[in-house]
Amino acid sequence: IAVLFAAFLHALWNFILRGSEDKLLSMTSVVLGHIPFALIGILVFGLPNLNGLSYILASALLHFFYQIFLLNAYKFGELSEIYPIARGLSPLIIITISLFFFEENISSHEVVGIFLISLSLIIYGLKQFLSRDSSIKGFSLAIITGCFIASYSIVDGYGARVTQNPIGFYSTMTLINGLIFYFYAKWKDRDIIKRIFISGKRSFFIGGTASYAAYGIVVWACLFLPIAVVSSIRETSILFAILLGLFFLKEKINLIKSFLIVGLFFGLLFLRVG
Repeated sequence: IAVLFAAFLHALWNFILRGSEDKLLSMTSVVLGHIPFALIGILVFGLPNLNGLSYILASALLHFFYQIFLLNAYKFGELSEIYPIARGLSPLIIITISLFFFEENISSHEVVGIFLISLSLIIYGLKQFLSRDSSIKGFSLAIITGCFIASYSIVDGYGARVTQNPIGFYSTMTLINGLIFYFYAKWKDRDIIKRIFISGKRSFFIGGTASYAAYGIVVWACLFLPIAVVSSIRETSILFAILLGLFFLKEKINLIKSFLIVGLFFGLLFLRVG
């Protein structure tokens, strides 16, 4: 339930900030919007132990490369194309690595649920790509982005377990990541901070708050559930995005969206049974 709520938060802030033409401004605002909460998280939960330092540094860099590749992917494809493929691919990578290299206790029902969720997302994304005849470069960048999502998810899950301080771990990591991304954004746009104050405050406050809370819940949940299961539940955020569009934007539910909704629902059902 907690991870489903995180998925809803993720969909909500993306829904509120949808359609932004300036992706660098939006992402910088959200990433820097984590910093006030990261500082509060460290004050409340304390710094993680030194055993987690390598996980923190690795995660901060992986998140940074994910952000860079995602920004570039959006230059060659739409959100409805890039997002489902990147997000659908990552649980498949995580469960493959978990089953072959780590001793994660994943039941057969959970395996079926993960595959249902992932394949539903990938098929939906592929349909969007094919119907719009989009660039193959965008598709390739979406795949690379999915690999980085899987990588940082595994590192964060194990980092939370090693430190036994998921919020302290995540807060420290996102603080470092925020500083790294700030220097990148400053290099790309010298006036980025001024532009955040002028037109990015909504992204900073709403996006930063919801994004920090959503992923903080995800990292915490890795203490109790297999990382692949947490990742799969998190990726159902697209279901909430469709429902928000249905109820508030009066968007139509077509055949491919119906297929996606059914696939995600049964995937969640199998995960719950597992």
